[in-house]
Amino acid sequence: MPYVTAWDAEAVRQPKVVRRIGRGGEGIGFEDENPVTDRRHEALWVRSALAQGCGTPNFRGVNSPRQKRAMRYSLCQICGLTVLGPGADEPTLHLLGGDTPILEGETTAAPPLHAPCAVEAIENCPPLGRGWAAALVDYSPLWGVAGEVYDRETLKPLPIPEGRPGDLTYVSVNDEKIRWTLASFTAVSLHGVTPVSMNELRVMAAEDARRAATGATAARL
Repeated sequence: MPYVTAWDAEAVRQPKVVRRIGRGGEGIGFEDENPVTDRRHEALWVRSALAQGCGTPNFRGVNSPRQKRAMRYSLCQICGLTVLGPGADEPTLHLLGGDTPILEGETTAAPPLHAPCAVEAIENCPPLGRGWAAALVDYSPLWGVAGEVYDRETLKPLPIPEGRPGDLTYVSVNDEKIRWTLASFTAVSLHGVTPVSMNELRVMAAEDARRAATGATAARL
């Protein structure tokens, strides 16, 4: 089961969104807001429990805290282990749905993953059967958040802009709208993008398996 997948036991009732004036200015907040757990990068964040493996998995849903953790610590979205190798400058692998290549500077809320996990996802995830793109990425800095932007007057969610897949709006940390955003996911921008084909993914996966086997053998000696 993918590490970032949401489970129905993790769903919690969301508090009422209210207008709030804080240190950074006016924006949205919760009636019972906890500034430590409910706010990050100036955005208000949805609440979600951590109960992985409890109840029924929602394959179309992503758990917000695990997504944030995967982005922050470069964890694989499938297995939950680090994707960082021994070399600090090694690129990370990213896999996105759709039939267009991953572009330089593209923003995404999808965490990185290992090559074997990417191959497994492509072979078993129905949405990826409709198209996917993979790339090695040299650098993926924090860009912003993905969430719902609220109207300043009505405090109701605004429509999703056209041209962005999914049901969330992407907002930069430098955009003043971030204080009016109920964020679900961390978003990064991708730089130093090198496209990867399926054949190349399989070669990378085989190399990862070889390294893992070598490491396991060395650990037993």
